[in-house]
Amino acid sequence: MLKKRFILLTALGCGLASAQTDPKSLVYSGNYQNGAFESLTFVNSVTGWDLFFNSGFRGGSTVIGNIEAGHVWGGHEVFVRAPGVTNGVENYNNTAPGALNEFDFHATMVGHVLAGSGYIPDNGGSYTYVGLGMAPEAKLVSGAIAVDFSNSDVGSFSTTQQSVVGVYEAFFTGSGVDKPDVINSSWGGSDPAANAAESLAIDGLARQNSNVAFVVSAGNGGTDVVSGPASGYNNISVGSLGGASFLQPSSFSSHGATDFYNPVTNQSITGVRSAVDIAAPGERMFLAAYLGNSGGIGAAIPGITQTPSSTDQYFFNMDGTSFAAPMVAGGIALMKDAANTLLASEANAQDTRVIKSVLMAGAAETNGWNNGQNAMNVTTQALDMKTGAGAMDLVASADVYYFGTTDVDGAGGGLIDVAGWDSGTISLGTFTDYIFATEFAQEMALTVALNWFAGRSFNGITDTATDDSFANLDLQVWSVDGNGQFVSKVGESMSMYNNTEFLRINWLAAGRYGLRVTFDDMVYDTTNSVNAETYGLAWRTFAVPEPGSLAMVSLSVLVALRRKRQRRFVQASAA
Repeated sequence: MLKKRFILLTALGCGLASAQTDPKSLVYSGNYQNGAFESLTFVNSVTGWDLFFNSGFRGGSTVIGNIEAGHVWGGHEVFVRAPGVTNGVENYNNTAPGALNEFDFHATMVGHVLAGSGYIPDNGGSYTYVGLGMAPEAKLVSGAIAVDFSNSDVGSFSTTQQSVVGVYEAFFTGSGVDKPDVINSSWGGSDPAANAAESLAIDGLARQNSNVAFVVSAGNGGTDVVSGPASGYNNISVGSLGGASFLQPSSFSSHGATDFYNPVTNQSITGVRSAVDIAAPGERMFLAAYLGNSGGIGAAIPGITQTPSSTDQYFFNMDGTSFAAPMVAGGIALMKDAANTLLASEANAQDTRVIKSVLMAGAAETNGWNNGQNAMNVTTQALDMKTGAGAMDLVASADVYYFGTTDVDGAGGGLIDVAGWDSGTISLGTFTDYIFATEFAQEMALTVALNWFAGRSFNGITDTATDDSFANLDLQVWSVDGNGQFVSKVGESMSMYNNTEFLRINWLAAGRYGLRVTFDDMVYDTTNSVNAETYGLAWRTFAVPEPGSLAMVSLSVLVALRRKRQRRFVQASAA
């Protein structure tokens, strides 16, 4: 039986659905030559991708899961792997009644962003920027949830609760599939309070499998609020960016204050949460085309299908949060790939709460960014409604993740470097302090992020989840005296209904400072047993104005002993 809230789901970002022209005009052969292609922006580089690729970290030690309506079609040329790279594309068979398990054009485009290799075997082997995804050597595992594709609305599909939950359970737990390091989903339906059975289950699974990061598209509703499952709590919800420098929030990207469901009162409080966590490029994409007679195109536009599908055709000018989310998911795969070497001794480095905080602390300020901070640097909103913490910046996040403080000893608190992260545990009714080890000798800027999980529990026997608890943590910045005593508060993020707190302070006078995490109360606790909460905290300071980052050099130095194959890049084309 179809869940009414999820009857009409959409693949978020299928530009064909809104195209005002013949869809055939959006399809080009990989050998098509057009001068405009020469001016394409290699969008991976916008995110700081080059730092990892050039240092030899391309996702090879990671598994990426992609779960949406249909399967990624691995027959396209963008998925051809270089000699010696064994990771490829695999599809997981959804055994739920009615599950179609069909190849789909939308999933294939998303898979291209996630793990397109860009490798061309001709003439001894070379690479094309067009074909390169974010994590070109990662293993990509595809899961499909659709039980029906719309024959009138391209990209829309239907599911059942069973067809959705079963796949997510398999991926999060590694049951019958290689357990992913990160899962991407580029689909959504109406569920602003995240209390549908599917959203609950995914949140519960994410909490129970904290080393599997779940990344999801915020939605393409424009002024509509973020849709489920992105409206959930234990994920990384991604908005879209465009413009000349990809710092402009996309007009179609869903945003605005979404709802909070309280299971104790059985009521939803409307318009009180910031559901977008971060943003990434999601406009003008040039992506692999699957034109087989299955999935969304097969159902809605059978006239353009091909049997078999061509391996070298592409859609161009594709827009959508569908493509912003895999930019972030692929970026996480790169971060985790490098962490397997550089942070191998840090047990908490792979935790989603840490990863999410690191990405946020490194995020760049987007055009018009506003999280409601007043002149005293106090916010009850935490995040910008359109772009969350801002634009993903993998170079800045590398500074935070690898080169500063890495997981303060003990449960939390202590002396910290100018950048870094910590996984801590805080008791109800207490606070935990972090003090910068050295005084700031000049004016500095600071970004700091705090994340924890909503207490949602998944029952693997019934395949359902419940709301157990929701902790109210706050984040503060203080000036500190020479004795290490906190003197005066200079900033605070104190949102009631988010499980994220975030501050961007663009100017701090020279002096010494500290961070404080507080746990004053519970929003609700149906178990009456929560007396502590685990969190991820990350911070980054830099001089005003910000100097050029040293991470591009530092990461390469740390991996200088890694053998790297020489790779030749060709002009931005698919040939």
